[in-house]
Amino acid sequence: MPVTTAPAREKRRSSTSRKRKKKDSGGFLTLWWPLLLGIVVTPFAIHAASIMALAGPRALMTLYPWVLLLKSPVIGFGTLIGDDLSQLLMYIQFPLYGALMSLILRTKSLWIALGITAAIHLVAMVAVFLMTNSNLL
Repeated sequence: MPVTTAPAREKRRSSTSRKRKKKDSGGFLTLWWPLLLGIVVTPFAIHAASIMALAGPRALMTLYPWVLLLKSPVIGFGTLIGDDLSQLLMYIQFPLYGALMSLILRTKSLWIALGITAAIHLVAMVAVFLMTNSNLL
């Protein structure tokens, strides 16, 4: 029976581990599809925000809580800086959520990535709600 030497075994292991890494890495789309989806969704979300703004700030709070959080006087940004940052945040909120999901998807499942992103959005909604209704506390 032939006996393989230690260097030969290590050589076989390294070649099989390279094949596994190539299969697991996938392409650009398999890793970054949530970011691309966030970029695609942004114009539709901005259009929905313009329609929801007619219903008042509560309706806008569900879609863009981070914008209202930046505009609140509790945060302390000036009017000019707060307006500029909130306008920027309207365009980058969903791509940021997509980038966060893409980073989480490298190690966790899709449901965990969705859950973490939804939880972050919900925390922002609760923070805006508590700041606007501070007399409830």
